Amino acid sequence: MRATAAAVPLGGRRRLSPAQQSLVSSFAEQLVQRDPGGVLLAAVDDTDALARISVDQVLDSARVWEQQLGALYDVDAVRRLLGKPGTPVTRQAVSKRRGLLALTTGSGRVVYPAFQFVGGSPLPGLGDVLARLPESVVSRWTVASWLVSPEPELDGQRPVDVLRAGLVGAVTGSAERWAAQLGR
Repeated sequence: MRATAAAVPLGGRRRLSPAQQSLVSSFAEQLVQRDPGGVLLAAVDDTDALARISVDQVLDSARVWEQQLGALYDVDAVRRLLGKPGTPVTRQAVSKRRGLLALTTGSGRVVYPAFQFVGGSPLPGLGDVLARLPESVVSRWTVASWLVSPEPELDGQRPVDVLRAGLVGAVTGSAERWAAQLGR
């Protein structure tokens, strides 16, 4: 039995766009496939909270990732951070700047993890690390997570902290080996 968006009451207040109808239909179909009798869903105390969490993860994964990565800056915040008094940095200059880790959220916003800045400048060596981890091998979100997670090869230190200590070669070497393992 295929679920349809028409089965979802909205109290007559709102109409769903075609994209929303498609998502609701697909979501309902997945619920039926994974929990045919509704037993698992019946055990959920707050379905509204579950819906909010689900939509957050689909439309704006930045909130979920912020717990792992820390603060995320938008383009305007990075412009202010990198700019000097009387010499503003353009949005285009931020977007094209090599050596910055830019992440695109599920809703299409571009954000920049705050950990990659030190004293109003990009973290030295980060560009070298990013060059060794091409997007064709690993997503930028995964790279961001790797940078702030303890790395056994770096004596359990986080790659971002090793970069802050000035040990760029250790982190680039670790990144190269990780990329080689992922590319297999």
